Amino acid sequence: MFNEMKMWSDFQEILDKDSINAAWTGIFTFSYMTFHLGSPFLGSFSMILIVASFPITALITEGILGVTWYGDLHNAIILIIMGIAADDIFVFYDAWRQSACIEEFKGDKNKRMCYTFRRSSRAMAVTSTTTMAAFCANYFSPIMPIKSFGIFAGIIVPVNYILVVIFYPSFIFIHESAGF
Repeated sequence: MFNEMKMWSDFQEILDKDSINAAWTGIFTFSYMTFHLGSPFLGSFSMILIVASFPITALITEGILGVTWYGDLHNAIILIIMGIAADDIFVFYDAWRQSACIEEFKGDKNKRMCYTFRRSSRAMAVTSTTTMAAFCANYFSPIMPIKSFGIFAGIIVPVNYILVVIFYPSFIFIHESAGF
């Protein structure tokens, strides 16, 4: 009984440290995104897109694919997807900024967005696809926690890509129009 209690308190201590580290990572990611994007509005909605990818991925992996194993390794995807999603968002927003320098697009937000979308979505698709493939390779592992992690990580990367491609142009238009 005493050993079980000791193990539980050790587990809680590790969990608390991991939760604190994940929280600090989230705070840093939000702060840097807000700084780089120049807007708390865009930084906030960027983080919302990152967080929204988790329930959608859980729905796909558990509800559709029937993969119900969730282990400690899955918690690492929180940190990984923050970096991947931040990179996608930076690529998209930097393409948007660069489109402002093209004389042909001056004063026409729709043309700028078309250019931004074409340019950034292809680049993000390539990087997201290769990352997804690398994670999905874990499917062939005979070790269930690694296999399940690979499936979850392999699904969350394209889910996040789709969320960024679908919703981020709207956030940019709102930001530009309202001047947040």
